[in-house]
Amino acid sequence: MVLTKILRREPWLTKSERRYIHVFLQGVEELFASCDVKYSPLLSLRVADVAVHMLLVRRWEQGLIPGEEESEKVDARGSLFEQVMKTRERLRKSIKELEDACARLGTPVDTGIAGKVLPLVRQTADLLHAPESAGASPQG
Repeated sequence: MVLTKILRREPWLTKSERRYIHVFLQGVEELFASCDVKYSPLLSLRVADVAVHMLLVRRWEQGLIPGEEESEKVDARGSLFEQVMKTRERLRKSIKELEDACARLGTPVDTGIAGKVLPLVRQTADLLHAPESAGASPQG
């Protein structure tokens, strides 16, 4: 899978953003390789969607940094703050859609804590639901 070529020649990216996105995409490629994620063009589009939203959040957040002549407090009520939050929400949704797409391809990339705990719950289910041992009284 060659994800590092996504967004490589976009004219709206700065040099630092190109480096940033290249490192991110290398990490995604390594993650997908370690999880044996199967390549699909739609998966590439989802990765690009996540990358674009990451860059947009980064750009919007840079606008929240106060300048030297400005006060140290940032006005969190303004439309810029709202735009950052909306873009972060869209980024979160893009990441979720990417995870779902990987799962549909049969290779989930992150099972989360529930996926790690579920095997333990299944192993101990018989202990949790077993009737109290014969001869033992509920009072102890």
